Amino acid sequence: MTQWITDIVQHLGYAGIFLMLVLARVLPPVPAETVIPLAGMGAVNGDFNLLLVALAGGLGSAAGELIWYLPAHLLGRERFEGFLRRYGHWLTVRPEQVHQATEWFARRGGIAVMLCQPLPGLRTLISIPAGACGLRIPVFLAYAATGSTLWVLVLATTGYLVRSGFPWLANYMVPGALLLFATLLLLYVVRLVKHRRGARLSRSGG
Repeated sequence: MTQWITDIVQHLGYAGIFLMLVLARVLPPVPAETVIPLAGMGAVNGDFNLLLVALAGGLGSAAGELIWYLPAHLLGRERFEGFLRRYGHWLTVRPEQVHQATEWFARRGGIAVMLCQPLPGLRTLISIPAGACGLRIPVFLAYAATGSTLWVLVLATTGYLVRSGFPWLANYMVPGALLLFATLLLLYVVRLVKHRRGARLSRSGG
């Protein structure tokens, strides 16, 4: 499967990268991101530009996630909350937390969309609550494109370093970026938990 993806990118260039990332987000098993390091290698010879590779991939990723976002957006918050009340226990969401969770995501879910971009599967699934909880389309696209562009840049730079003769440095790029995204996500979750705990204590004290 990777070969035909590589052929498309070689023939269509940046447009091929965009289209393959759209396809990868609509159909997560498609291994489109495997060609990003190859495009990074091509940047050594001048066939590609790292920043344009990152931009094409980031925009393609965001466009693909939008296909999951829109049906959930049309579904609406009330139906989504009804779904969570019925099946939310599988996600460790209690019925009394459903409205709070959707309100939070409507206000601050963009950061979760951005930080989930390096995580296969989750970056696609996060589009569903983003749409259902009313996260505005421009906000969703901005966060999705930012996170995915940064991630694609990491992958492309890894390929560039391998071709440039620095494979030892390339070995640290992807794990380092994943660790950074995971750390930021963890810090944000800890901050959110503390904030909600403080809010509950304030209400009970009042």
